[in-house]
Order: sequence, then C-alpha cells, then structure tokens
Amino acid sequence: MKKYCEVVVVGAGASGLLCGSLLAKQGIPVTILEKNNRVGKKLSATGNGRCNFTNIHMNSDCYYGNPAWIREVIGQVSPEEVIRLFMSYGIWYRQKDGYVYPHTNQASTVVELLSQACIENGVDFKENCLVKNIEGSDEQFLVHTTEGTIFCRYLIIATGGKAGKEAGGDDSGYRLVKKLGHSVTPIYPGLTGLVCKGRFWPQVAGTRVQGCFSLEIEGKKIPGETGEIQIVKKGVSGIPVFQLCRVAAEAMAQGKKVQGVIDFIPTMKSEETVEWIRCHGLEGLLPRKWLPVVEQTGDPVSFVRDFHFPVLDTFGIDRAQVTAGGVFVQEVNPTTMESRICESLFLLGEILDVDGKCGGYNLHLAWSTAMIAAGEIAGRIKESQ
Repeated sequence: MKKYCEVVVVGAGASGLLCGSLLAKQGIPVTILEKNNRVGKKLSATGNGRCNFTNIHMNSDCYYGNPAWIREVIGQVSPEEVIRLFMSYGIWYRQKDGYVYPHTNQASTVVELLSQACIENGVDFKENCLVKNIEGSDEQFLVHTTEGTIFCRYLIIATGGKAGKEAGGDDSGYRLVKKLGHSVTPIYPGLTGLVCKGRFWPQVAGTRVQGCFSLEIEGKKIPGETGEIQIVKKGVSGIPVFQLCRVAAEAMAQGKKVQGVIDFIPTMKSEETVEWIRCHGLEGLLPRKWLPVVEQTGDPVSFVRDFHFPVLDTFGIDRAQVTAGGVFVQEVNPTTMESRICESLFLLGEILDVDGKCGGYNLHLAWSTAMIAAGEIAGRIKESQ
C-alpha cells in the first residue's frame, strides 16, 4: 500500500469515527487507520455497554486539566448540538438526570451508525493496520504502517489513551506525537477503583454503601462525591471512587500519603447521628457485615461519619476507563484542535491531557474535538479549491 489521501485519521474510536464521517460527508477523501481488528472497540464498551455519550449539565468543573482550555473547547460544542448531530445519524436518545444515552441503551448502536456514515460517504478503513512511524515532509505527512506508506496533507491523531488494555488501550499514540515534537505529561489511571490497606476488606466485600467518599492527601481533605460505594476484597470501587481516582493516583505517584474517607450516612446531621446510635444502635445504618468492624474501633459515631483508611494503589491503567494525562493542551489550539508544534496535525480526544468525571463528559470531549477539527480542516480545503 502506497498512496495519497487528503486526510488520514489514526484511530477509529469515538473522535476518529466522528471526525472522519464529518469530513467524508463533505466529499473530502479520508482514510482511517485502526490497529485493532474492528473499529470502535473501546467505544463499544463505554458506560458498561450503554454509551452515556454526553451530559445536559455540561460544565468545565467536571473535567481535570487546564480549565481555560477546557472551557474554550466545550464552549464551542453544546450537548444539544451533539444530540442533534447524533439524531442526523439516526441515533435517537434518552436522558436521565442529565445523562444522555442512545435510546437503544447500546453503545453498539453508536459504533454501527457512525461506521455506517463513514462507509456511505467513502471513508477508506484499514483495520489491523499499525502505524509504525510518521514523518513530516514538504507540507505532507508520510505515515508508515504495517501495510505500507500513505501520504496525506492533514493528519489526525485520535488513538485514545493507554487505559483499558482489553479494549485496545496502549501508549502507541504518545510515541507517535512525541516523534512529531509534542510533550506528554505523566499518565495515570482514571475512573477505576482503589486498593486500600486493611485486613477487614475481604470480610465486608460485596456490600454497597450509599455514602460520601472523599480523600485526605497529606492531611488535606479533598471534597467528596456522594453515591453508591462498592466494597471489594482489596478496597473500594463505584462511581464516587472513580471520580476521585485520578487525584489519588497522581498524589501517590508524587509520594504523598493518601487516605480514603467514607461518611456512611451523609444525609444525617452529626447531632442526629449521636442520638440515633444511642437510641437504635448501628443495625439500621450499616450493612450487617460491617458491624464487627465497627465494634473493634470502640467509637461508632466517628466510624460511620469519618472512617479513614490508607490508599495503597489504584486498580491499574489496564482496568481504568480513561487515561488521566496526555499531550500538553498548551501545545494544541483549542479553537481548531491543530497542533501548535506541527502544522496540519490535529489531536483529538483522550490522547490530550484532559479527563472527565463519569457522566458522559469524556465522550463529549471526544465529539467536541472531532467536530472542531472537522470544521477547521473542511474550511481550509474549501478555501484552497
């Protein structure tokens, strides 16, 4: 394989598929290279296969990263615009508490209809095609792959991050962008559980707590997240834990002491807790498996309202749902998604140093970066014709 294509997209995930389909719809030749044996592999697994693809309550506070850069990007693409675009692809939706899902409740619907749009508009897919190296030469890129070399005018890197090894996550995208002159921050697991110290975890494993989970780093309390905390044999999991995982991971990588904190009954005032335990005990406040653990402390009130335990590790990058860290966003123009280091190179989605909390925020970033880049590239090509 040795040919020329106007636009080459490396990665057939969320941002790659959408960007490719938008460009191809305007008659622009697009080739999408995918190292896996099928497109949208990681997208198919998002939201436990349900694909929470955006959130009506969009806010930069729901992201970790450079706040000004994030506001610039999400300010250009609203959740309503994403919903309308998806409807044009034939994807009807439903929402619950601001969380927006495909009406079918299946991520496969999104993958199939985005892929279908690409194919109908002439996108050339190359699966099982690994990019080995990229060179820039005379306003063109030479993309060297396991199937040969492709020349292109515009290059889009949408490889995703390292998280989720089973779904195809790896560090190949970082290696490519580094060769093109970009810097990459340290990488941490995001949206996964935490391994915690304590012999009692296997004893209480399998219980679920409607509580507030927070962190204490070097003695400083980090605001918590309320919801269902899942207890496992090695520690804690569940959405409240996922939301703070990357904060714990980064702190531990820096050698800081991290403790997890659970308030088992955040809806009850402190004075009510004292009176309740005096009158009724703990049986109505905690799952039964926890009662022997509390008895060992001798201070039930402090336990149910402020239970501390050392955090040792995360569940790891392979089990993480998203990568925290990536290409320094200061090196990417937020109004175009073009590299400030390498002209005509565009960087999308998870490869960037931005990660969102649970709730459709990470996918919204993927769609937003894809839509912004597609608009910019299409505009330039039309001007040059």
